[in-house]
Amino acid sequence: MKRIISPTITLIIALSTLPFMSCTQSDGNQQSASSSQVEGGILMTEISPNPSSKEASVSSNIGTMSTQLEKGTQAPITVTVKGSIHPEVWKPGETATIEFSGFPKNATELQAVQEQYGNRPEVAVLLELMAFEIYNHDKEEGKNCLEIVNVTNNVSSVEQILKDRYNPQYGDYYTPFLVATYLEGASPENAYKVNHPFTIKVRSHKVNKYQDSNSLKGTVLYLEVYSSGYDTPWRGISVTKQKGCPYYKAVNCPALYTQCKPVSFKIDEEYTDIWLQ
Repeated sequence: MKRIISPTITLIIALSTLPFMSCTQSDGNQQSASSSQVEGGILMTEISPNPSSKEASVSSNIGTMSTQLEKGTQAPITVTVKGSIHPEVWKPGETATIEFSGFPKNATELQAVQEQYGNRPEVAVLLELMAFEIYNHDKEEGKNCLEIVNVTNNVSSVEQILKDRYNPQYGDYYTPFLVATYLEGASPENAYKVNHPFTIKVRSHKVNKYQDSNSLKGTVLYLEVYSSGYDTPWRGISVTKQKGCPYYKAVNCPALYTQCKPVSFKIDEEYTDIWLQ
């Protein structure tokens, strides 16, 4: 059994006012949405065009933004999408590569990423993995994050399994490297060391077509994300953007948190917490 390096990380979050755009949903029957401008330190510096709208690119002045960040504050998280998953027309195997500069450490930072990029279906996959990793470090904060990026009915299913995946008392079921398996460069043979910038690959399912759902009040998109931690590397996740909500959220994703391969016993290296890689 490999020893897991997972030191305590002290976070200093220097945020001014940060109102949110949010949507609430109860069993797919009622939703509301409100929006306001993100202020303070968590600002996005890049956005790739939404395939359903005119091509656009938004950037902010990094020099000005850096003056808003006090020493010790995490730099703003940037996301770049190469390719796209069409939100309305199913195209089997359509692929998008997502690069991002870092992981949010709490619900505030996660929601800031969602507000900037969450209107793209492929980014819903990234947000789910980000929420998993926050849960790995802080169960209470992680549950808040799961509620942000999942439809209501999926939250308890995900949390029930993650409690075991991120519990050191569960022996081989303890897999703190779960999210690392989805990142480019990681493998059981290198103790899941990842490339930078952090990168994941998402594609539309090659068989399952999009389906409208009256109960969810949205079209369900069946996607897959690549992982080196399984013999079947493309892992399924379905997402939807419910009526009245501006963001895509995870609907069902059991393939994302099933038992993955441990760090290979043939090497002497140990897994290093992904927040430190």
